[in-house]
Order: sequence, then C-alpha cells, then structure tokens
Amino acid sequence: MRRRSTERLLVALILSLTGIVAAVALGQAAVAMLVTPWFVLLVAGLVRTERQQPTMTITVSETRPLVDDTIEVTATIAAATGRIKASVSPWSPVGPLSREPVAPREIPAARFPGSAPTEATFSMPAEQWGTFDVGRVVVEVVEPYGLTRWTGVLHDPSPIRVHPTSQQIRSMVAPWFVRRTTGAHQSRATGRGVEYADLRPYGPGDSLRDINWWVSARSDRLWTSQRHPDRATDVVLLLDSFVESGHDVHALFGLAIEAAFALAESHLSVSDRVGLVELGGLVRWVVPGTGRFQLQRLVDALLATALYANAADRDLTLIGARAMPPRSFVLALSPLLDDRFIEALIELTGRGHDVVVIECDPVTDPTSTGDGRSAGPTAGTVARRIWSAERAMLRDRLAQRGLAVARWERGMPLEITLRALSRKRRRLGPMVR
Repeated sequence: MRRRSTERLLVALILSLTGIVAAVALGQAAVAMLVTPWFVLLVAGLVRTERQQPTMTITVSETRPLVDDTIEVTATIAAATGRIKASVSPWSPVGPLSREPVAPREIPAARFPGSAPTEATFSMPAEQWGTFDVGRVVVEVVEPYGLTRWTGVLHDPSPIRVHPTSQQIRSMVAPWFVRRTTGAHQSRATGRGVEYADLRPYGPGDSLRDINWWVSARSDRLWTSQRHPDRATDVVLLLDSFVESGHDVHALFGLAIEAAFALAESHLSVSDRVGLVELGGLVRWVVPGTGRFQLQRLVDALLATALYANAADRDLTLIGARAMPPRSFVLALSPLLDDRFIEALIELTGRGHDVVVIECDPVTDPTSTGDGRSAGPTAGTVARRIWSAERAMLRDRLAQRGLAVARWERGMPLEITLRALSRKRRRLGPMVR
C-alpha cells in the first residue's frame, strides 16, 4: 500500500499558510482566525494518520465455467479505519500459454464504510477459454479526515479455468486395436454384439439366442449369427508444442487445444481411457484414465500447456511407459512444422501404435512478405502453390508409413476432419505388425 495526498490536503495546506502569512503581513491576528478550521483539520488529519493494511477475500460462484458463462464474484474487504473504495481490475491470464487478456470493463467502484467487513458482488463474463485470475482488486483507503489515502492492489488467488464450449462429435475415428472391455468401438473379432459379422453352423456351447431362425428354416441344419462386439480402447492425445517461427503459433496452438478438448470429452463419454502427451519445449503427460475426474485432469493439463522455444532434441524416450500403453490409439494434433515431431510420429507407428494425425493448418497470407508489405498477387500465388506442394509431399510421405492425415482449420467443423480421417484409414487399411 502506498500513501498519497488528496486534494483536501493541498487545499488545507495552502489556505493555512496563506492565512498565517496574511496575518503576519497585516499585523492582525483576526485574519488568521478565518483559516483556523483548515489549520485544525490539517493538524488533526496528520496526527491521526496510520498505515493501512486492508484485508480481502474473494469467492466465485463457479471455478470451471464455459465460454460465454457469467460468473458472480464476491469481494469481502475490511480496513482498520477510513473509507474504502475498491474496483476490480480486468482478468489477467495466468497460464503459460500467452493469450490476449480479456478486454477491461468499467465496473462501478464499491464504497465501503470502513472497519467492519463489507461485501460487494459483481458479474464477470467469460469471453474466452483459458486460465485466469479474478482475485486482483485495486483498493483505495481514504483516512478519516480525507487528507491522505492509501492505494494498492490486493491479491487473493482465485484461478478460474474457462472451458471451451463442448462440441458434439458423432463420427469418431474407429481404432484398429481395442481392449477387452465394453465400449462403443466395433471390434474386428466376433462375439456378443450388435453389428452383424457372419454366419456359421450351430455348435456345442452356442447360445439359443444366437440362432438365425430365418436361415435355419431354409436349411437342414441350425445356423448361428456372429456379431462384432463393442469394445473400448486406450486413446492418447499427442500434442505438438514445438515453437515454429514465421507463423501465428498462438492461434495454431489454440486450435490444437480446442480439438483436444472435444476429442477428450467425446472418447471419455464412450468409456475409452484417455491420456495426454505434450511433446515440445517441455515433455509432460497424463496417464490414461476414465471418468469425469480424468476429464478435469486433462483440462487442467491442456490449459497449462506451455509454448517454449527450445532447440533441444525431444524424443519419445523421455515419456513414461504408463503414458503410452501398448497398441494405443494415438490422436496427434500438430501443424506438422517441426521435423522432430514428425519423426516421433513415424517412431510411434513403428512401435505398433495406431496413429492418426489432425493437421492444424497454418493458413497464412500468401501475399505477405513477413515485414508487413505485400508481395503482389503473382508472388503470393506462387508461394501458396509451393507451400501446398510441400504439404502434399509431407502427407504422402506419412501415408506411405501408414499414417492418415486430415487438415483442420479455423471455422471448419471438426466432424468433417474426422470423417476424412476415417475414409483415408479405410483406403490405407490396418497396419499388421
């Protein structure tokens, strides 16, 4: 808290000095009597001054809202003496991923009578996803006679994790390998299920419920229907956090995180075990799990994902064995700009994992030269063609390794990208290892 003078102190000081000088110059004490109230106010206010240390607590109505939700924030502030004036500062991002702060709003300042704790409640809309701190309050304590004031910022850490709006995904990519637990993915094996697979003659141990009476009626023996059972799988979200210069890395990374949110929520809803691996400047992971608490762990990890420029080699040997179960279904989210991440994808395929890639397309202005000047339509068209050719060559290279790649850009529904991935996987076929 910093001590500052108010306008009243300056007025009292000027009038007191003016009255004293005028009384001495004119030789009349009655002149000084005119400014006696201001002199008394000045002396009393300076004598009673003391250091102010107000206290504050912040409570919020919801710590995990969705984008466009409104949060009720209650501030309880108390000071020893004086009149308190408090105003709430704009939201400040606290996550490592640098994002633009929420635009400030004019929130009416709340005046507190002082000494006794008083509450003030206000509303703050959540405009964008991320981790923010709403516990910073600008406080001004005006002392009883109004000559001095103490100003400062009180901080009661109150992190708010704003989740992106949920996306309904209906066409999930089917994995090649599944676990022996009930889920929503069709297994290539036969057993008890819903999807029809084949017919075979009735044998000892077969259930009477599996007899196909329509086929058996046209034959001289009993036939049973075979079906594909629905199974669950281990899903690992592989996030590319390598920093590549020359592109809007924050926009690209935000696109990948939004896709990771939607994929994690969709796969957890069908009993899949979902984990997270961040491969980039830092190497972090969340061990696959199920349930609502696993979704919260994944959300916290995604909101805390960092972008650090690092030239060191980051390979898969740094990742724990539990983070990548055998034959996992790996959903890689990357702009495919860093060779280290591409080599990691190829290595995962060689280890026997089922890998698909969602390419967060780094769409840039082809007519820009990088310094703000336009390079002209001709140069821009040529640059765009060269860029598209390089991306196509990279996708073909990954396809030869059995990796299906589908583009996703801002404004495109994620459902379209997932359907494109499914079509490419059917053309490539399962990789038998």
